[in-house]
Amino acid sequence: MKILHDDLPLFPLNAVLFPQARMPLQVFEPRYPEMIERCLRDDLAIGIVLIKEGAEVGGAAIPHSVGTIARIIDSARQDDGRINITATGVTRFVLQKYSTARAYLSGHIRLLPDENVDLQKIAPLAQRVGELFFAYVRAIQNVSNPEADDQEPAIELPKDPTILSYANATTMPVSAQDKQNLLETVTVPARLRREILILDREIKLLRLSTEQNVNVRDIGAFSAN
Repeated sequence: MKILHDDLPLFPLNAVLFPQARMPLQVFEPRYPEMIERCLRDDLAIGIVLIKEGAEVGGAAIPHSVGTIARIIDSARQDDGRINITATGVTRFVLQKYSTARAYLSGHIRLLPDENVDLQKIAPLAQRVGELFFAYVRAIQNVSNPEADDQEPAIELPKDPTILSYANATTMPVSAQDKQNLLETVTVPARLRREILILDREIKLLRLSTEQNVNVRDIGAFSAN
């Protein structure tokens, strides 16, 4: 896969893709099938960026300045001209400037790789995120079925703290802007600390909703590549 640092094809969305996560997409607006066909033909990466201003359909949207390099791992053209693809996140990038010279947005970017972390120092943060994640899943189960036993969820979390931070961010029941803030968080420890605060808040809300018998949001999905 080739990453065009000076002319990266950009796909503005109302969603955030994190490294290591997968995202199914239905491509139908005329400019985007053209972009996808080019990327498939030339084995090019695409840049997934959250829309800051504008919409997915219509005029060119203004994207946020941090996005995720993505690899197209699956594609299928439909009879009506739409293309269904699956993209998997590779690494973050900073969008330094973008161009509307083509039918679709493209950008001049620099990669934003994750720094190496001291596993021993970061272990307590990663452990706490894992504990709160399982507590969050149990809280959802208790809301769905208050009579169910308080069993440990049958989920295996990534052991690598960096991948864990992205896996957890992917499943976070928060707004796209909150996810963007997590994506833009430079260091892994800082991202894990933010996630601890969010999970703690969401667990408290779920427990409150159990008492008040109100609906809760579903947990998201994460797939490592």
